[in-house]
Amino acid sequence: MRKLTLVVMTLALAANLSFAGQDDRDAATPGPKKCPKLQASTIFVPDKSFNRKKGSAKKISEAHKVAEAQGWSFDEMSVYIEDGDLQGFFITYTREHPCNTSTPSTE
Repeated sequence: MRKLTLVVMTLALAANLSFAGQDDRDAATPGPKKCPKLQASTIFVPDKSFNRKKGSAKKISEAHKVAEAQGWSFDEMSVYIEDGDLQGFFITYTREHPCNTSTPSTE
């Protein structure tokens, strides 16, 4: 079993080294850099108080409206809890990268 583990680890290391060498060759190749398809932005919406009138849903909805007005689309949301208490939310938005559009970004 130890020999199998050693063989698998050796193959994995060799594969990583070969890919690392490929990255170096790509970086040394002259020409324009590739443009990423999407641009992403993650924001933090704090919310330590979990009440109905000034609660999470209202703050998240406001964040969505602002992001949508700037051309962002909702991608993912994660709840941030520390010591068992709600601290807020990490929300990720995406949009097409400016180099893929005909009009430049306003940022």
